[in-house]
Amino acid sequence: MDIGKHIIERAMENGASLAGIARMEDIKKSASHTIYNKMGDYSGAGIVNENDLSDNQLFSWPDSVKSVLVIGLSHPQDKPELDWWDGRGTSGNRILIDIIKRTSQEIENTLKIKTTKFHYFIEKGGIFLKDTAVLAGLGCIGKNNMLITPSHGPRIRLRALGLDAELSPTGPLAFDPCADCKVYCRKICPENAMNEKAAIFSTFEFSDFLPGRDGTYNRDLCSIRMEKDLNESSAGKDDKEPLVKYCRLCEYVCPAGKPRVSE
Repeated sequence: MDIGKHIIERAMENGASLAGIARMEDIKKSASHTIYNKMGDYSGAGIVNENDLSDNQLFSWPDSVKSVLVIGLSHPQDKPELDWWDGRGTSGNRILIDIIKRTSQEIENTLKIKTTKFHYFIEKGGIFLKDTAVLAGLGCIGKNNMLITPSHGPRIRLRALGLDAELSPTGPLAFDPCADCKVYCRKICPENAMNEKAAIFSTFEFSDFLPGRDGTYNRDLCSIRMEKDLNESSAGKDDKEPLVKYCRLCEYVCPAGKPRVSE
Protein backbone atom coordinates (compact mmCIF):
# COMPACT_ATOMS: atom_id res chain seq x y z
CA MET A 1 0.00 0.00 0.00
CA ASP A 2 1.24 3.49 -0.89
CA ILE A 3 0.79 5.11 2.52
CA GLY A 4 1.12 8.67 1.25
CA LYS A 5 -1.47 8.12 -1.47
CA HIS A 6 -3.81 6.52 1.05
CA ILE A 7 -3.48 9.50 3.42
CA ILE A 8 -4.19 11.98 0.63
CA GLU A 9 -7.26 9.99 -0.43
CA ARG A 10 -8.57 9.98 3.15
CA ALA A 11 -8.13 13.77 3.39
CA MET A 12 -9.99 14.27 0.12
CA GLU A 13 -12.80 11.97 1.23
CA ASN A 14 -13.06 13.98 4.43
CA GLY A 15 -13.72 17.16 2.47
CA ALA A 16 -10.36 18.60 1.35
CA SER A 17 -10.37 20.18 -2.12
CA LEU A 18 -6.63 19.54 -2.49
CA ALA A 19 -4.06 17.55 -0.53
CA GLY A 20 -0.37 16.73 -0.78
CA ILE A 21 2.67 15.70 1.22
CA ALA A 22 5.92 17.56 1.87
CA ARG A 23 9.06 16.48 3.66
CA MET A 24 9.83 18.32 6.89
CA GLU A 25 13.48 18.41 5.85
CA ASP A 26 12.53 20.51 2.81
CA ILE A 27 10.12 22.71 4.77
CA LYS A 28 12.87 23.74 7.17
CA LYS A 29 14.91 25.00 4.20
CA SER A 30 12.05 26.78 2.41
CA ALA A 31 12.28 30.53 1.80
CA SER A 32 9.88 31.78 4.48
CA HIS A 33 11.28 29.53 7.20
CA THR A 34 14.82 30.50 6.26
CA ILE A 35 14.37 34.28 6.33
CA TYR A 36 11.65 34.57 8.96
CA ASN A 37 13.86 36.01 11.69
CA LYS A 38 15.10 38.72 9.31
CA MET A 39 11.65 39.85 8.21
CA GLY A 40 10.63 41.72 11.37
CA ASP A 41 7.44 41.22 13.35
CA TYR A 42 5.14 38.81 11.55
CA SER A 43 2.24 38.75 13.99
CA GLY A 44 -0.59 41.21 14.23
CA ALA A 45 -1.51 41.81 10.60
CA GLY A 46 -5.27 41.65 10.60
CA ILE A 47 -5.43 39.45 13.70
CA VAL A 48 -8.64 39.91 15.65
CA ASN A 49 -8.93 38.97 19.33
CA GLU A 50 -5.68 37.04 19.22
CA ASN A 51 -3.85 38.40 22.23
CA ASP A 52 -2.27 35.13 23.27
CA LEU A 53 0.65 35.06 20.85
CA SER A 54 3.27 35.98 23.45
CA ASP A 55 4.29 32.38 24.17
CA ASN A 56 6.81 32.05 21.36
CA GLN A 57 6.74 28.50 20.04
CA LEU A 58 8.48 29.40 16.80
CA PHE A 59 9.36 26.29 14.81
CA SER A 60 9.13 24.08 17.89
CA TRP A 61 8.09 21.03 15.90
CA PRO A 62 8.58 17.54 17.36
CA ASP A 63 11.71 15.85 16.00
CA SER A 64 9.55 12.83 15.24
CA VAL A 65 7.65 14.70 12.50
CA LYS A 66 9.22 13.67 9.20
CA SER A 67 6.45 14.53 6.73
CA VAL A 68 3.56 16.99 6.54
CA LEU A 69 0.12 16.57 5.03
CA VAL A 70 -1.15 19.92 3.74
CA ILE A 71 -4.78 20.29 2.72
CA GLY A 72 -6.61 23.00 0.82
CA LEU A 73 -10.24 24.06 0.98
CA SER A 74 -11.71 25.80 -2.07
CA HIS A 75 -12.79 29.37 -1.31
CA PRO A 76 -14.69 30.53 -4.40
CA GLN A 77 -15.80 34.11 -4.90
CA ASP A 78 -19.45 33.17 -4.40
CA LYS A 79 -18.73 31.90 -0.86
CA PRO A 80 -16.96 34.87 0.76
CA GLU A 81 -18.40 33.99 4.16
CA LEU A 82 -15.85 31.19 4.52
CA ASP A 83 -13.27 33.84 5.42
CA TRP A 84 -15.39 36.28 7.43
CA TRP A 85 -14.10 36.69 10.98
CA ASP A 86 -16.90 36.28 13.50
CA GLY A 87 -14.98 36.73 16.75
CA ARG A 88 -14.27 33.00 17.11
CA GLY A 89 -12.43 32.59 13.85
CA THR A 90 -13.79 31.83 10.38
CA SER A 91 -16.16 29.13 9.20
CA GLY A 92 -13.65 28.06 6.54
CA ASN A 93 -10.96 27.48 9.12
CA ARG A 94 -13.36 25.51 11.29
CA ILE A 95 -14.09 23.25 8.31
CA LEU A 96 -10.35 22.77 7.78
CA ILE A 97 -9.83 21.95 11.46
CA ASP A 98 -12.58 19.34 11.27
CA ILE A 99 -11.05 17.74 8.16
CA ILE A 100 -7.65 17.60 9.86
CA LYS A 101 -9.16 16.16 13.05
CA ARG A 102 -10.99 13.34 11.27
CA THR A 103 -8.05 12.57 8.99
CA SER A 104 -5.68 12.52 11.96
CA GLN A 105 -7.89 10.04 13.82
CA GLU A 106 -8.06 7.73 10.81
CA ILE A 107 -4.30 7.87 10.24
CA GLU A 108 -3.54 7.05 13.86
CA ASN A 109 -6.20 4.34 14.20
CA THR A 110 -5.70 2.64 10.83
CA LEU A 111 -2.06 3.25 9.90
CA LYS A 112 -0.72 3.56 13.46
CA ILE A 113 1.19 6.71 12.51
CA LYS A 114 1.38 9.42 15.16
CA THR A 115 0.24 12.86 14.00
CA THR A 116 0.81 16.43 15.16
CA LYS A 117 -1.79 19.15 14.60
CA PHE A 118 -0.03 22.40 13.75
CA HIS A 119 -1.31 25.69 15.12
CA TYR A 120 -2.41 28.20 12.49
CA PHE A 121 -0.08 30.90 13.81
CA ILE A 122 3.67 30.65 13.26
CA GLU A 123 4.29 32.05 16.75
CA LYS A 124 2.38 29.13 18.22
CA GLY A 125 4.33 26.37 16.54
CA GLY A 126 2.77 26.56 13.08
CA ILE A 127 4.46 26.32 9.71
CA PHE A 128 4.37 28.59 6.68
CA LEU A 129 1.49 26.95 4.88
CA LYS A 130 2.10 28.43 1.44
CA ASP A 131 5.71 27.25 1.26
CA THR A 132 4.63 23.84 2.53
CA ALA A 133 1.86 23.64 -0.07
CA VAL A 134 4.36 24.42 -2.85
CA LEU A 135 6.65 21.64 -1.67
CA ALA A 136 3.64 19.30 -1.58
CA GLY A 137 2.80 20.06 -5.21
CA LEU A 138 -0.38 22.07 -4.70
CA GLY A 139 0.83 25.06 -6.72
CA CYS A 140 3.37 27.90 -6.68
CA ILE A 141 3.87 31.21 -4.92
CA GLY A 142 2.42 33.87 -7.21
CA LYS A 143 3.33 37.50 -7.76
CA ASN A 144 0.51 38.41 -5.39
CA ASN A 145 2.48 36.59 -2.64
CA MET A 146 -0.23 33.94 -2.46
CA LEU A 147 -0.36 30.25 -3.26
CA ILE A 148 -1.63 29.83 -6.82
CA THR A 149 -3.12 26.43 -7.63
CA PRO A 150 -3.95 25.09 -11.11
CA SER A 151 -7.55 24.24 -10.20
CA HIS A 152 -8.56 27.05 -7.83
CA GLY A 153 -6.03 29.82 -8.46
CA PRO A 154 -5.37 31.68 -5.19
CA ARG A 155 -8.91 31.04 -3.94
CA ILE A 156 -7.89 28.32 -1.51
CA ARG A 157 -7.41 28.04 2.27
CA LEU A 158 -4.81 25.80 3.92
CA ARG A 159 -4.12 23.72 7.00
CA ALA A 160 -1.45 21.11 7.82
CA LEU A 161 -0.85 17.94 9.84
CA GLY A 162 2.52 16.54 10.92
CA LEU A 163 3.22 12.85 10.34
CA ASP A 164 5.73 10.67 12.18
CA ALA A 165 6.68 8.83 9.01
CA GLU A 166 9.09 9.27 6.10
CA LEU A 167 6.82 9.63 3.07
CA SER A 168 7.57 10.56 -0.53
CA PRO A 169 6.75 14.22 -1.30
CA THR A 170 4.13 14.95 -3.95
CA GLY A 171 5.82 18.12 -5.22
CA PRO A 172 6.99 20.63 -6.12
CA LEU A 173 4.94 21.14 -9.27
CA ALA A 174 6.20 22.58 -12.57
CA PHE A 175 3.61 25.35 -12.64
CA ASP A 176 3.97 29.13 -12.88
CA PRO A 177 0.95 31.01 -14.28
CA CYS A 178 2.56 34.34 -13.37
CA ALA A 179 5.31 34.05 -15.99
CA ASP A 180 3.30 35.66 -18.80
CA CYS A 181 0.54 37.25 -16.72
CA LYS A 182 -0.33 40.96 -16.88
CA VAL A 183 -0.23 41.03 -13.06
CA TYR A 184 -3.83 42.12 -12.59
CA CYS A 185 -3.34 41.57 -8.85
CA ARG A 186 -0.77 44.33 -8.57
CA LYS A 187 -2.93 46.78 -10.47
CA ILE A 188 -6.07 46.24 -8.41
CA CYS A 189 -4.55 46.41 -4.92
CA PRO A 190 -6.08 49.45 -3.12
CA GLU A 191 -2.93 49.96 -1.04
CA ASN A 192 -0.42 49.40 -3.87
CA ALA A 193 1.14 46.68 -1.73
CA MET A 194 2.68 44.96 -4.74
CA ASN A 195 4.14 47.93 -6.60
CA GLU A 196 7.78 47.52 -5.63
CA LYS A 197 10.17 44.94 -4.28
CA ALA A 198 10.54 45.01 -0.52
CA ALA A 199 14.10 45.96 0.46
CA ILE A 200 14.65 42.78 2.44
CA PHE A 201 14.10 40.57 -0.60
CA SER A 202 16.95 42.17 -2.53
CA THR A 203 19.37 40.49 -0.13
CA PHE A 204 18.11 36.94 -0.68
CA GLU A 205 18.23 34.43 -3.48
CA PHE A 206 15.29 32.04 -3.58
CA SER A 207 15.44 28.42 -4.64
CA ASP A 208 13.57 26.99 -7.61
CA PHE A 209 11.20 25.37 -5.12
CA LEU A 210 9.12 28.55 -5.10
CA PRO A 211 8.56 29.61 -8.73
CA GLY A 212 6.77 32.89 -9.36
CA ARG A 213 7.92 34.67 -6.25
CA ASP A 214 10.09 37.76 -6.66
CA GLY A 215 9.63 39.64 -3.39
CA THR A 216 7.46 42.43 -4.82
CA TYR A 217 5.15 42.62 -1.84
CA ASN A 218 4.90 45.00 1.11
CA ARG A 219 3.30 43.28 4.07
CA ASP A 220 2.93 46.52 6.02
CA LEU A 221 0.84 48.11 3.26
CA CYS A 222 -1.31 44.97 3.00
CA SER A 223 -1.81 45.14 6.76
CA ILE A 224 -3.09 48.71 6.41
CA ARG A 225 -5.90 47.42 4.20
CA MET A 226 -6.69 44.64 6.69
CA GLU A 227 -6.85 47.12 9.56
CA LYS A 228 -9.19 49.32 7.51
CA ASP A 229 -11.40 46.28 6.93
CA LEU A 230 -11.43 45.67 10.68
CA ASN A 231 -12.29 49.27 11.52
CA GLU A 232 -15.03 49.48 8.88
CA SER A 233 -16.65 46.32 10.21
CA SER A 234 -16.77 47.80 13.72
CA ALA A 235 -18.09 51.25 12.82
CA GLY A 236 -21.67 51.99 13.91
CA LYS A 237 -22.45 48.45 15.04
CA ASP A 238 -24.26 47.32 18.18
CA ASP A 239 -22.72 45.17 20.90
CA LYS A 240 -22.88 42.07 18.73
CA GLU A 241 -19.50 40.91 17.42
CA PRO A 242 -19.23 42.35 13.88
CA LEU A 243 -18.21 40.26 10.91
CA VAL A 244 -14.85 41.29 9.49
CA LYS A 245 -14.79 40.93 5.72
CA TYR A 246 -11.18 41.17 4.62
CA CYS A 247 -10.13 42.40 1.19
CA ARG A 248 -9.69 39.66 -1.42
CA LEU A 249 -9.42 41.76 -4.58
CA CYS A 250 -6.11 40.21 -5.65
CA GLU A 251 -7.69 36.76 -5.33
CA TYR A 252 -10.82 37.62 -7.27
CA VAL A 253 -9.00 39.22 -10.20
CA CYS A 254 -6.46 36.42 -10.67
CA PRO A 255 -7.28 34.47 -13.87
CA ALA A 256 -5.58 31.27 -12.66
CA GLY A 257 -8.04 28.50 -11.91
CA LYS A 258 -10.93 30.23 -13.67
CA PRO A 259 -12.72 28.70 -16.71
CA ARG A 260 -11.50 30.27 -19.91
CA VAL A 261 -14.07 32.33 -21.77
CA SER A 262 -13.92 31.77 -25.52
CA GLU A 263 -13.55 34.93 -27.55
